[in-house]
Amino acid sequence: MKRTFLIMLLLTGILAANAQVKKWEHNIYLSGGLLINKTNSGSDTGLSARIGYGLNRYFSEKFSVMAGVALRNVTESPFSSKDGSDDDKFTFLDIPIVAQYHMAGQDNGWVFGLGPVLSFTANNDTYNIDAIPDSPLNHIDKLKNFGLGLQPSVFYQIGKFRIGAEAYVGLTNMEKKTAHTNGSHYIHDTVVTVQFHF
Repeated sequence: MKRTFLIMLLLTGILAANAQVKKWEHNIYLSGGLLINKTNSGSDTGLSARIGYGLNRYFSEKFSVMAGVALRNVTESPFSSKDGSDDDKFTFLDIPIVAQYHMAGQDNGWVFGLGPVLSFTANNDTYNIDAIPDSPLNHIDKLKNFGLGLQPSVFYQIGKFRIGAEAYVGLTNMEKKTAHTNGSHYIHDTVVTVQFHF
Protein backbone atom coordinates (compact mmCIF):
# COMPACT_ATOMS: atom_id res chain seq x y z
CA MET A 1 0.00 0.00 0.00
CA LYS A 2 2.84 2.34 0.89
CA ARG A 3 4.54 1.54 -2.39
CA THR A 4 1.38 2.24 -4.40
CA PHE A 5 0.91 5.53 -2.56
CA LEU A 6 4.52 6.57 -3.30
CA ILE A 7 4.16 5.67 -6.99
CA MET A 8 0.91 7.67 -7.21
CA LEU A 9 2.57 10.62 -5.47
CA LEU A 10 5.55 10.45 -7.84
CA LEU A 11 3.31 10.30 -10.93
CA THR A 12 1.25 13.23 -9.66
CA GLY A 13 4.44 15.23 -9.12
CA ILE A 14 5.69 14.44 -12.63
CA LEU A 15 2.36 15.39 -14.20
CA ALA A 16 2.21 18.62 -12.19
CA ALA A 17 5.75 19.53 -13.21
CA ASN A 18 4.98 18.84 -16.88
CA ALA A 19 1.74 20.81 -16.69
CA GLN A 20 3.72 23.87 -15.61
CA VAL A 21 6.13 23.56 -18.54
CA LYS A 22 3.63 22.83 -21.31
CA LYS A 23 2.40 25.85 -23.20
CA TRP A 24 0.57 26.69 -26.40
CA GLU A 25 1.91 29.39 -28.70
CA HIS A 26 0.47 30.96 -31.85
CA ASN A 27 2.75 31.87 -34.79
CA ILE A 28 2.06 34.02 -37.84
CA TYR A 29 4.77 34.11 -40.48
CA LEU A 30 5.78 35.58 -43.85
CA SER A 31 8.55 34.20 -46.07
CA GLY A 32 10.22 35.08 -49.33
CA GLY A 33 13.15 33.63 -51.23
CA LEU A 34 14.54 31.49 -54.01
CA LEU A 35 12.78 28.65 -55.86
CA ILE A 36 14.73 25.76 -57.36
CA ASN A 37 12.53 23.98 -59.89
CA LYS A 38 14.30 20.73 -60.78
CA THR A 39 13.11 18.59 -63.68
CA ASN A 40 14.72 15.78 -65.67
CA SER A 41 15.72 18.40 -68.28
CA GLY A 42 17.59 20.60 -65.77
CA SER A 43 17.00 23.18 -63.05
CA ASP A 44 15.38 26.61 -63.22
CA THR A 45 15.22 29.28 -60.54
CA GLY A 46 12.45 31.62 -59.52
CA LEU A 47 10.73 33.15 -56.52
CA SER A 48 8.96 31.52 -53.59
CA ALA A 49 6.66 33.26 -51.09
CA ARG A 50 4.74 31.90 -48.10
CA ILE A 51 2.22 33.13 -45.58
CA GLY A 52 1.21 30.85 -42.74
CA TYR A 53 -0.03 30.13 -39.25
CA GLY A 54 1.38 27.62 -36.78
CA LEU A 55 0.28 26.36 -33.37
CA ASN A 56 3.26 25.48 -31.21
CA ARG A 57 2.96 23.00 -28.33
CA TYR A 58 5.77 23.08 -25.75
CA PHE A 59 6.60 19.76 -24.08
CA SER A 60 9.48 21.22 -22.10
CA GLU A 61 11.21 24.58 -21.87
CA LYS A 62 13.37 23.76 -24.89
CA PHE A 63 11.34 21.30 -27.00
CA SER A 64 8.16 22.00 -28.95
CA VAL A 65 6.21 20.76 -31.96
CA MET A 66 4.53 23.18 -34.34
CA ALA A 67 1.72 22.11 -36.65
CA GLY A 68 0.48 24.67 -39.11
CA VAL A 69 -0.97 25.62 -42.43
CA ALA A 70 0.65 27.80 -45.10
CA LEU A 71 -0.02 29.05 -48.59
CA ARG A 72 3.13 28.78 -50.74
CA ASN A 73 3.38 30.42 -54.16
CA VAL A 74 6.26 29.60 -56.52
CA THR A 75 7.03 31.04 -59.95
CA GLU A 76 9.89 30.91 -62.46
CA SER A 77 8.89 33.98 -64.48
CA PRO A 78 11.09 36.69 -62.88
CA PHE A 79 14.25 34.78 -63.85
CA SER A 80 13.15 33.26 -67.14
CA SER A 81 15.31 34.27 -70.08
CA LYS A 82 13.84 32.04 -72.78
CA ASP A 83 11.46 33.69 -75.25
CA GLY A 84 8.26 31.69 -75.55
CA SER A 85 9.21 29.50 -72.59
CA ASP A 86 6.51 27.82 -70.54
CA ASP A 87 7.24 29.21 -67.06
CA ASP A 88 5.97 27.24 -64.09
CA LYS A 89 3.64 28.91 -61.57
CA PHE A 90 2.15 26.87 -58.73
CA THR A 91 0.36 27.46 -55.44
CA PHE A 92 0.46 24.88 -52.64
CA LEU A 93 -1.45 24.44 -49.41
CA ASP A 94 1.20 23.15 -47.00
CA ILE A 95 0.72 21.43 -43.64
CA PRO A 96 4.08 21.45 -41.83
CA ILE A 97 4.65 19.45 -38.62
CA VAL A 98 7.97 20.72 -37.28
CA ALA A 99 9.85 19.63 -34.15
CA GLN A 100 11.70 22.62 -32.67
CA TYR A 101 14.59 22.93 -30.24
CA HIS A 102 14.84 26.28 -28.42
CA MET A 103 18.45 26.63 -27.23
CA ALA A 104 17.64 29.42 -24.75
CA GLY A 105 14.20 28.19 -23.75
CA GLN A 106 11.70 31.08 -23.80
CA ASP A 107 14.46 33.72 -23.84
CA ASN A 108 16.16 35.30 -26.85
CA GLY A 109 18.29 32.76 -28.70
CA TRP A 110 18.55 30.21 -31.49
CA VAL A 111 15.65 27.95 -32.52
CA PHE A 112 16.27 24.92 -34.78
CA GLY A 113 13.48 23.00 -36.52
CA LEU A 114 12.95 19.96 -38.72
CA GLY A 115 9.87 18.10 -39.86
CA PRO A 116 7.71 16.78 -42.69
CA VAL A 117 5.40 18.90 -44.85
CA LEU A 118 2.26 17.61 -46.54
CA SER A 119 1.75 19.66 -49.73
CA PHE A 120 -1.49 19.87 -51.67
CA THR A 121 -1.48 21.54 -55.10
CA ALA A 122 -4.00 24.38 -54.77
CA ASN A 123 -3.35 26.02 -58.15
CA ASN A 124 -1.80 23.82 -60.82
CA ASP A 125 -0.06 25.14 -63.93
CA THR A 126 -0.81 23.61 -67.32
CA TYR A 127 1.40 22.97 -70.32
CA ASN A 128 1.29 25.71 -72.96
CA ILE A 129 3.54 24.90 -75.90
CA ASP A 130 3.32 27.90 -78.26
CA ALA A 131 5.55 26.35 -80.91
CA ILE A 132 3.19 23.36 -81.27
CA PRO A 133 -0.39 24.70 -80.96
CA ASP A 134 -1.93 21.23 -81.37
CA SER A 135 0.42 19.51 -78.88
CA PRO A 136 -1.42 16.84 -76.85
CA LEU A 137 0.20 18.31 -73.71
CA ASN A 138 -1.45 21.73 -74.05
CA HIS A 139 -3.83 22.49 -71.16
CA ILE A 140 -2.85 19.37 -69.16
CA ASP A 141 -1.89 19.85 -65.49
CA LYS A 142 1.86 19.64 -64.83
CA LEU A 143 1.83 18.40 -61.24
CA LYS A 144 0.20 15.75 -59.08
CA ASN A 145 -2.28 16.88 -56.43
CA PHE A 146 -0.14 15.83 -53.44
CA GLY A 147 3.51 15.77 -52.47
CA LEU A 148 5.70 15.29 -49.41
CA GLY A 149 8.56 17.53 -48.36
CA LEU A 150 10.99 18.18 -45.53
CA GLN A 151 11.32 21.55 -43.79
CA PRO A 152 14.58 22.39 -41.98
CA SER A 153 14.76 25.80 -40.28
CA VAL A 154 16.98 28.01 -38.15
CA PHE A 155 15.75 31.17 -36.39
CA TYR A 156 16.96 33.70 -33.90
CA GLN A 157 14.33 34.77 -31.38
CA ILE A 158 14.18 38.44 -30.35
CA GLY A 159 11.26 39.09 -28.03
CA LYS A 160 8.03 38.21 -29.85
CA PHE A 161 9.78 37.81 -33.22
CA ARG A 162 11.81 35.02 -34.80
CA ILE A 163 13.89 35.85 -37.86
CA GLY A 164 15.68 33.19 -39.86
CA ALA A 165 15.79 30.85 -42.83
CA GLU A 166 13.68 27.87 -43.85
CA ALA A 167 13.81 25.48 -46.76
CA TYR A 168 11.33 23.20 -48.48
CA VAL A 169 12.99 20.05 -49.81
CA GLY A 170 10.66 18.19 -52.17
CA LEU A 171 10.95 14.46 -51.49
CA THR A 172 8.44 13.18 -54.04
CA ASN A 173 8.36 13.38 -57.81
CA MET A 174 5.50 15.81 -58.47
CA GLU A 175 5.25 15.38 -62.25
CA LYS A 176 1.81 14.20 -63.27
CA LYS A 177 2.19 11.08 -65.41
CA THR A 178 0.42 11.10 -68.76
CA ALA A 179 0.79 9.21 -72.02
CA HIS A 180 3.11 12.02 -73.19
CA THR A 181 5.17 12.68 -70.03
CA ASN A 182 7.43 10.38 -68.08
CA GLY A 183 9.97 12.67 -66.42
CA SER A 184 10.58 14.04 -62.96
CA HIS A 185 9.73 17.31 -61.22
CA TYR A 186 11.04 18.19 -57.75
CA ILE A 187 10.35 21.57 -56.15
CA HIS A 188 12.71 23.06 -53.56
CA ASP A 189 13.06 26.51 -52.04
CA THR A 190 15.08 28.50 -49.53
CA VAL A 191 13.39 31.48 -47.89
CA VAL A 192 13.95 34.17 -45.28
CA THR A 193 11.15 34.04 -42.71
CA VAL A 194 9.83 36.49 -40.13
CA GLN A 195 7.58 34.98 -37.42
CA PHE A 196 5.48 36.77 -34.83
CA HIS A 197 4.54 34.56 -31.88
CA PHE A 198 2.16 35.14 -28.98
